[in-house]
Amino acid sequence: MAKLKKNNETDPVNSFRFSLAGLIVFSLFLMAGTALISSKVLNAKPKIFSFANHDIPDPDAQDKNMFTHQGPWGELLTQNIKLERPAEYISAEVSQPAPESWDFKGMNLAQVKTLLAANGLTKAQVEAQLTTSHISIVGTTLVFTPDENFLLSLKPETRQKLYGSLYGLGVGTYIDYPFIFPNDSIQTIFTDDRLNPDDVVLLKQLIYPAVNAVRLTDYNLLLRKIPTTERRTTMAKVLSLQPAVLVRLCVRPDSDIDKIAAYWGGMDNVRFTDIRPMLEALKGLPHGGTVSLMYFLPPFARSRLYTYPLPSQPGDPVMDCHWSTFNFSSIEPDNRYNNSQYTVEYIQKKFYAIDAPSIYGDLVLYANDKQEIKHSAVFLADDLCFTKYGDNYRQPWMIVRLADMQTMYPTLKPFYYRRKVD
Repeated sequence: MAKLKKNNETDPVNSFRFSLAGLIVFSLFLMAGTALISSKVLNAKPKIFSFANHDIPDPDAQDKNMFTHQGPWGELLTQNIKLERPAEYISAEVSQPAPESWDFKGMNLAQVKTLLAANGLTKAQVEAQLTTSHISIVGTTLVFTPDENFLLSLKPETRQKLYGSLYGLGVGTYIDYPFIFPNDSIQTIFTDDRLNPDDVVLLKQLIYPAVNAVRLTDYNLLLRKIPTTERRTTMAKVLSLQPAVLVRLCVRPDSDIDKIAAYWGGMDNVRFTDIRPMLEALKGLPHGGTVSLMYFLPPFARSRLYTYPLPSQPGDPVMDCHWSTFNFSSIEPDNRYNNSQYTVEYIQKKFYAIDAPSIYGDLVLYANDKQEIKHSAVFLADDLCFTKYGDNYRQPWMIVRLADMQTMYPTLKPFYYRRKVD
């Protein structure tokens, strides 16, 4: 091993030699530099650090994705984001995508043929597909496994009519819960440079129009036709993007904390007395500051916001929108909300109808023409709601805008309810 060598008399030594004139000039330079530095230090004014300078954008810096809005709730700073599923939650479905399988519960072969022929398929297509090689009977359920080439051959308008007629019948997960992309977001997906161009072409072949949006129902087919796991994972991640909103409450030196307390302090299991000291501290800063809206949510919602549930196990509750909405302020989740009859009776007993939501905790319900409630959410403030789409682990709990939620359920009509005063 090499050893460090000490300097000795034989080693070369760096040295500087000055003449008398040079020494005088060098000294003058040192004196001038010292005076300049001292002047800068003495005259410099300390900069005041402010959270507001970083958290609250000036009006000219605000845009459609980040802006502030004042109301009874105080002043909210919102930022539009998109949540993407973690790769760890995608690996199972992309490793071996399952074939398309449609379950017609309580229907015989003749009834299924009539249903399909009346909603987009020709008689020849029905007869060619509903053969013994494509159907099986499991108890009282007729299971239909359509041919891949048949699905690939469907035109967009056929998909729209066919899948629209099967929606809500429990035929398939992605028929009841298709991917829905607003027109502007689907263009963003098409141009995502992470995707292979061939996979984009396939995606365009499988989507079909909806109100102000497009839908994808043949998700498993899309994955099966993509040749590598890596590309399937990328496609699944890109398609999982969900519009959501990050929300912070702005507290300025002139903010009315009592007014903020009056709006946010009435929710069950939200202790505003624990939040007030932090708001008062922000109010005392030279320019104020912001605090996450998560502090104003009850524990159930706060612990789940912006997260995905784990895949369900036997005996687990169905963590759908209704379970999430009606457990919003619960300490321990009440799984009775998985029972639709119980939930409807609970609404009728505890709430009354209103024209529009305006108070923290109002209900936002979406119903079909049969007055069946298909989606629910909790109103927070402004145009913001807490919700979860669907009943599976592919969807996170989020804060969303009312307009985005309506896009997800374009055929459903919103209704609003408020809790009765006990």
